[in-house]
Amino acid sequence: MAQEAALTLPSFTLHPLPLLLSLLSGALGQFVDKARDALDTALGGYLFGTYDVAASGARAPFTASPGLASINHLLALAAASLLVAVFLYSSLRTVVEAGGDYRHQLQVVLPRGLAAVALAAFSLPLIQELVDLNNALCQVVVGGAAVSVGKLPWSSPLSGSSISSASNNIFLLLFAAALVLGVVILALAYVVRYTLLMVLCACAPLAATAWILPETRGFARQWGRLLVVCLFMQFVQLLVLRVAVTLAFAKGHGVIGMLYSFACLYLMLRVPGALNVATHFESSAEGTGRRWGRAVRRLAASEV
Repeated sequence: MAQEAALTLPSFTLHPLPLLLSLLSGALGQFVDKARDALDTALGGYLFGTYDVAASGARAPFTASPGLASINHLLALAAASLLVAVFLYSSLRTVVEAGGDYRHQLQVVLPRGLAAVALAAFSLPLIQELVDLNNALCQVVVGGAAVSVGKLPWSSPLSGSSISSASNNIFLLLFAAALVLGVVILALAYVVRYTLLMVLCACAPLAATAWILPETRGFARQWGRLLVVCLFMQFVQLLVLRVAVTLAFAKGHGVIGMLYSFACLYLMLRVPGALNVATHFESSAEGTGRRWGRAVRRLAASEV
């Protein structure tokens, strides 16, 4: 009777590895699913054109921000005050060096100073014209609805059906999480681009003033390179996206689609560096041409 009254405890076997993989796959699936919509919303405001993201409703011009205009006008007044120092410095150099470098003489500095004043006063409208050119090029590349948020190369590998089918495959979920991190880096790059463009637009009057003197002209050139790279990198990156969408990269699910998406993201993130190298190559070629020209003139003068 005592044996019949004894309680029988259930027996079970704990498998920690499958349990851990199940928890990890669930966490990765939720992370990818929630991050996808937020990233699509963020990229939709920055990727397809350069506009004032703070404006509600219709797309407002990039330079229409009241805060940007106030800082630009304040620095324009500061640049006008610096013109006095520029003229004093050039005059002292001309007197001390008894003529010295022709680039410090009044007939060279005065026209440059007047041009710098005009550029500082109309810097925002001129930059807005460049922004409009970039937006027009982007619209041509986008081609209406050929490239949209739902047709990006990583949209299919990160879709809900793809994540659901990969819910039991930890490796595909790890690839998807890495792809989400790549898209996060792209979105962060566009936020940095937008902020840097704001800073460049605000300090445009100072760059125009730095263009007057040969000692500070390098700062103006660097400002121009940064503006060109930050502004037109969007057009080149959209061109990469258009090629990827046209060739149906990452159309399907699985590892191959994710690898195509990684390749597209890699090329897009490499665009700013490539443009920066191209702008430096142009200046290097220009400097080499000037040196060869001076050498040819000296050789011709010595022969005469």
